[in-house]
Amino acid sequence: MLGKKSNQMAMFQYINLEELIPENHILRRIDKAVDFTFLHDLVAPLYAEKGRPSIDPEVALRAMLIGYLFDLNDHRLHQELQMHAGYRWFCRLDFNTPVPERSSLIKIRERWAEAGVLDRVLDHIIRQCREAGLLRGDVAIDGTLVQANAAIKSLERMAREHEEEAVSSSTDDDDDDPKDPPPRNRQAGDPDFHNERFSNATHRSKTDPDARLFRKGKGKEAQLCYMVHYVVDVPSGVILGVEATRATGDAERSAARRLLKEARRRLPATAPGERRKWVSDGGYEEKTLFAEAIRLGFDPYVPVKNKEMEPIPTWKRRTSKLDQQLKRAVKVRCAKACNYVRSLNLRPLAKIMQHFRKRVEHLFAEGKEHHGLRRARGRGLPRVQQQAILTAIVQNMKRLVNALHRHRPAGEGAGVAYPIDSPRNEHSFGLSCQFRWMFS
Repeated sequence: MLGKKSNQMAMFQYINLEELIPENHILRRIDKAVDFTFLHDLVAPLYAEKGRPSIDPEVALRAMLIGYLFDLNDHRLHQELQMHAGYRWFCRLDFNTPVPERSSLIKIRERWAEAGVLDRVLDHIIRQCREAGLLRGDVAIDGTLVQANAAIKSLERMAREHEEEAVSSSTDDDDDDPKDPPPRNRQAGDPDFHNERFSNATHRSKTDPDARLFRKGKGKEAQLCYMVHYVVDVPSGVILGVEATRATGDAERSAARRLLKEARRRLPATAPGERRKWVSDGGYEEKTLFAEAIRLGFDPYVPVKNKEMEPIPTWKRRTSKLDQQLKRAVKVRCAKACNYVRSLNLRPLAKIMQHFRKRVEHLFAEGKEHHGLRRARGRGLPRVQQQAILTAIVQNMKRLVNALHRHRPAGEGAGVAYPIDSPRNEHSFGLSCQFRWMFS
């Protein structure tokens, strides 16, 4: 007999949210693996002792993480929290509890970012990954372009005094400055920019002044974008540091100095005489950067263009001037660092280390495909930094959940050098890591 359901709903319904969430759902696995109880003590100094009770900080953080985990913007997140049982369960909200206002969550996020709370949350997640035995100690650094939340037509020519400042401080790879200045009557938002040439030295976006024109190579289209940089523990894929910068020619090398310090701070201590490894592409070739990395305890596995050993500079005469002595010492240290990097690239291990560099690219692809890192959600460098940190937190939580789901014993591999330096095991280890990355 043909069945027909009545449209009459029951007036009262008993619903247990716990029964609606599957056991293998990502939110349930995150809830079991990650401890968020530290947040109340962390943000307590930011709130007044008297007044109206605020939104529970743990509820606010869980809602933010849902937005980045499932690539939901602020407006869509507020809608989904209203009707999604799984999201309400993760945020500890039943169907009778009102959802936090969208504007309140935005203000909380910006206030936490200014106070460094988001960085502390990332520290806590990395600490849990370290306690689970995920961190190995060797790192890879790379950067990616993030499209700015602004259109090309928002560009307008700067005032003359600002142009001179931009030209003097410009370090872009874009050297296509217009020889003949175009007329100044065009305003931002005018879609008719025929025969007008844009440059970072002469134009700024009125919508997002922090965005910069950048292109990946000659013949490629220039776009308004930012750069997001990761330092990643290999082969676990745990992000140890993240930074958003303006898209300039030397942004990657400048960010690498700060990211190496962050990685050193967050990694477990090494044994006496043990050195960590750092792998990156040829865009990070810089003498002073090599010297700084070696000083921090990292062996740079970075391709260099000139593979011949360079002579150590010497001087015929001594100098008593302190500034000259310091300059000479820097030149000697940089030359020795470059020769040391060249010697590292001659080892068989160098080819395997270059395979580890792909791990960062995998994380960038994951962030752009699943977590909204392809395009900036907000405007301005501080908001892009917020997006980068929250995306890194979500990706680290996924690494932690997957590791615990595989039932790895706690402490395995923590602070222990893996057998990559052994000539007998280095090739098999590299291949096994590549296959593991495909499924992690």
